[in-house]
Amino acid sequence: MKYFSYIIIAIVAATVVTGFFIVGSPANERLRQADQQRIYNLQDIQNQIVTYWQSKETLPTDLASLTDNISGWRAPQDPKTGLAYTYEITGDLNFKLCASFDLEGESKDMYYGGGVYPERAVPIMPPSKTDNWYHTAGYYCFDRTIDPDLYPPLNKK
Repeated sequence: MKYFSYIIIAIVAATVVTGFFIVGSPANERLRQADQQRIYNLQDIQNQIVTYWQSKETLPTDLASLTDNISGWRAPQDPKTGLAYTYEITGDLNFKLCASFDLEGESKDMYYGGGVYPERAVPIMPPSKTDNWYHTAGYYCFDRTIDPDLYPPLNKK
């Protein structure tokens, strides 16, 4: 009976260790979730920038210009540091959104527009028409270009 208890303890310990190898440690999962929140935040900011451009036919000068007191929208901040994300205008229709990531992103093939899909998933739109949110660990910038044909200015009457 004594050996049976040791065998059960060994099996449970092996299962826990195997689980960490397969899923990753809780600390690593927290880093992954923080990076995913950063991607969601940057997607939200990007959507606000595109909407701003469609309304005014110019890019906002800074993220504070996107603040909307009626809807309550304010540019989100980094979930760990509380710092603002970096936004830089690089052309009439071009801008960069930058953030510091804890981990390297998943395979480039997994990121399509609104989130992460299983590796073999087929994107709703062809990759040339989707936003790529792959990133390396550390400070990384996403270069974006607004396509006026895809996002035409809103008609003003």
